Amino acid sequence: MTANDIEKWEAARKEWEEIETSQQRRAPPAPRSLQTAPNLDERMSRASSCCGEHEGHIAACSFQSIWSRLCAEDLTQEKTQAMDLIDRAQLSAARSSASKIPYCICGPSKTGVCALRSTILADEQLLIIALSKVPYSQTNPLHWELLCSLYKFLTDDRTGRNAIGRMGAHWERIGFQGDDPATDLRGVGIFGLCQLLFLVSNGLTSQMTSQLLQLSSDKLQSFPLAVVGLNWTAMILERVKQGKLNWLAVKENSFLTVVNGIYRGCFLSFWKLWKTRNCTIVDFANVSNEIRDTIKRRPKSLLNMAVLSH
Repeated sequence: MTANDIEKWEAARKEWEEIETSQQRRAPPAPRSLQTAPNLDERMSRASSCCGEHEGHIAACSFQSIWSRLCAEDLTQEKTQAMDLIDRAQLSAARSSASKIPYCICGPSKTGVCALRSTILADEQLLIIALSKVPYSQTNPLHWELLCSLYKFLTDDRTGRNAIGRMGAHWERIGFQGDDPATDLRGVGIFGLCQLLFLVSNGLTSQMTSQLLQLSSDKLQSFPLAVVGLNWTAMILERVKQGKLNWLAVKENSFLTVVNGIYRGCFLSFWKLWKTRNCTIVDFANVSNEIRDTIKRRPKSLLNMAVLSH
């Protein structure tokens, strides 16, 4: 590897850390070189020694099953937070639009927010943002079931033949940053896991899910699959809060259909760009920015994407 290549990889690493820092709104962790990092055997041993409530032969549950039970939980506090976030985000977006077009006399601005006259849609929008404020809870068995289901769909163990440890290196294999997936959920909450589960249980064929996981662990083109998905979720949530996806929700008569469809489109677009351009982690920032721009300017194109041939 030349000195120029080393500089590129170092720049890419720094860009990735900056992206994670901005999405998670927290200080970056100490470099791994300054930490005492357990080797793979030690981490797998830690996984197998987790307490019984965090292990078991659990069959994978579909997104619909998990979602319906999450909706039934008491989210009063989170919904209050969500309402405030939506109000502030839409006010900020309106001020930004007004400053760009101060003297528009041509009628309603295209940057305006479509009103949600349906209480069902408004409640669905509120629920999505509320779940993004729910952190992973060790005491909530539904959260563990969600996490297990995600792992089992990705590793094709849907019948629950193998037990899973709450902590361990196995989470890194599906694209989380470390031994504990919960640390990657800041900014997207439990909703980030919901969208990942939607992708692998409903959004993609099992064959494409397998190929996506395989590509993510490729020696040259690897990327952290779960973290990439959480990145798309954060981008989508911002548009939901601003009301910029209201018009699509009204058209589809469902907010959940819209956000999950766009999320699926993000991965399909990412897959195509990553494969055809022979991308590596050095290229992630550019690809991510392209997809962010598509979410902003052409969300319907992502929603309407068909499964790509591969």
